Amino acid sequence: MADKTKDLQPQTQDGDTETPEPQADNLPENQVNVEDAGTLKKKLTVTIHTERIDAKRDEMFGELSNTAQVPGFRIGRAPRRLLEKRFGKEVAQDVRNALIAESISDALEKSELKTIGEPDLDLEKIELPEEGNLEFNFEVEVKPEFDLPDLKGIQIEKTLTEITDERIDQEIDLWVHSQARFEDTQKPAEEGDMIVGAAKIRIAGIDEPFTKPGLTLRVSPGQIEGIPLVDLGEALAGKAPEQTAEINTTVPDAHPNAEWRGKEASIEIHISQVRHRILPEINDDLAKGAGFDSLDELRQYVRNRAQMRLDQEIQRNMREQVQKYLLDNVEFDLPAGLVQSHASRLFQRRTVELLQQGVSREQIDENLTKLQAAVQDQTLIDLKLQFILYEIAEQREIAVTADEVNARVAQMAGMYNRRPERLRQELAADGTLTQLETVIQEEKAIDSLLKDAKIVEAKPEKQEKPEKKPKKKAEKKTKKTTKKSVKKTVKKSAKKTAKKTKKQDK
Repeated sequence: MADKTKDLQPQTQDGDTETPEPQADNLPENQVNVEDAGTLKKKLTVTIHTERIDAKRDEMFGELSNTAQVPGFRIGRAPRRLLEKRFGKEVAQDVRNALIAESISDALEKSELKTIGEPDLDLEKIELPEEGNLEFNFEVEVKPEFDLPDLKGIQIEKTLTEITDERIDQEIDLWVHSQARFEDTQKPAEEGDMIVGAAKIRIAGIDEPFTKPGLTLRVSPGQIEGIPLVDLGEALAGKAPEQTAEINTTVPDAHPNAEWRGKEASIEIHISQVRHRILPEINDDLAKGAGFDSLDELRQYVRNRAQMRLDQEIQRNMREQVQKYLLDNVEFDLPAGLVQSHASRLFQRRTVELLQQGVSREQIDENLTKLQAAVQDQTLIDLKLQFILYEIAEQREIAVTADEVNARVAQMAGMYNRRPERLRQELAADGTLTQLETVIQEEKAIDSLLKDAKIVEAKPEKQEKPEKKPKKKAEKKTKKTTKKSVKKTVKKSAKKTAKKTKKQDK
C-alpha cells in the first residue's frame, strides 16, 4: 500500500505539517478495531458514523457558501443544491480527507499503540459514500516490547595499552598521506592515485543507460551514484588515460533510486586523466612546513593526539562490550519495513562515528562502501541497539542538551581544522546533526551503565606491530563476537518470524 497520509495533513505557513485533533462534539464516536498484521505490525479498521460525515459535509458547504462565486447569485446567496452540483466532487474529497485525518489521529490515541513512522494508507482507494457509514483501514508498525536484563555489575574488561613508537610512525604516515600532492601522468594508475573520467551505468531492465560525467575517483573502494564498489580500486589500478574499466555489481536494496534497487548493474568507467599521488618526505622541512620547529616536535604533537585517540578507543571498546551484553541478553523481532527504511540512516550514523574519530573523508567513503556490502545484518544490529538504548535512556531520564551537541560539533571541527558553525550547517543540511544527537544520547546511556559496571583492568596479551590501519586486539575480538552474537539473534528472529507468518497464512 502506498503511504498517502501526508496528503491529509494541513500545512502551516512554513510548510510543516500539523497533526489534526478531532474536536469534542455530541456526534457518534468512531469505532476502532485493532488486529495483528504481522511482526510488530497492527491493522486498524475505522468506522465513521454517517452523522459525522453529514456534519462535516454541512460544515464544508457552509464555509463554501460564504466564498463561492456562482453566476447569477451574489456571494453567500447561492442555494445549496447549486453548490452541490458545481462543487460536489471537490467537497466530497475535502470531507473524506478531513475525516480520515481526524479519525487516524483519534484511532491511534484510543488504541494507545506506540507506533513507529507514518501509517500505511492508500488514500485513493477510499471513497466517501453518498449515504451510510465510511469504513477504511490502515496499518502501522509498533515499537517492540521487551524486558531489560540486570544492568548493574556488567563484567567489563578495560585493556590498558601504551603508545608505542610504531604507532607514532603509523599516525605520522596517515598524516603524510593527507599532505600528498597529485600531478598528471600518462602511466597506469596505482593505489592511492586519482582518476578523472566519466561513467556509464547500465541497469538491468532499464533501456537508457545513466551517464555521469566529470567524475573524480580515488584508486580505492568507493561509490558511484550511491552504488557501493568495493572492487573499484582493483578495477582502476593499472589503467592508463583513455582506457576503460568495467565493474559488474548488484544495486543495494537501500539505494535512493527505487527503480534500481536489487537490480544488476554494469558500470563502465572511461578514464581521461590519471593523477599520480606524491607523498612528501618525512623530515624537518616537512615538520617546519606544518608549523613545527622540528620533526621531534611534530612527533610529540602526534603522540599527544595518538594518546587522545587511544583513550577514545579504550572507551569505545568498553562501550562495545556493554552493547554485546545487551544484544546477548535482549531478544525481540523487528518489523521488516522498518529495517529497510532505516538502512539509509545507518550511513549517517556511521559518518558521525567516523567524524568523531577524526577519520579523513576519503577513509570515511571507503568505510561506508564496505559497510553497504553487509548493510542488512548491520542494520538489524543498529536498530536493535537503538531500541534497547532508547528504553534505557527513557528509564534513566537521560537527555541531550543543545550545549552538548554544540560542544561535540566543535570537537569534531577541531579535528579537521574547520569552523564549528560551517560544520554544523553541513551536518544539519543532510540530517546528520539529528543522528549526532541520537549518538550522544546512546553514549550517555552506555556510560551510565559503565558507572555501575564491574571493570577489570588488563594488559594486552601481546604487543604487536600495528598494521597500516590498526585496531586493538580486544576491540577486534569484541566486534567479531558482537557481530557473531547478533547474527545468531537475527537468525533466531528470522525463524520466529517465518513460523508466525506460516501460522498467519494458514
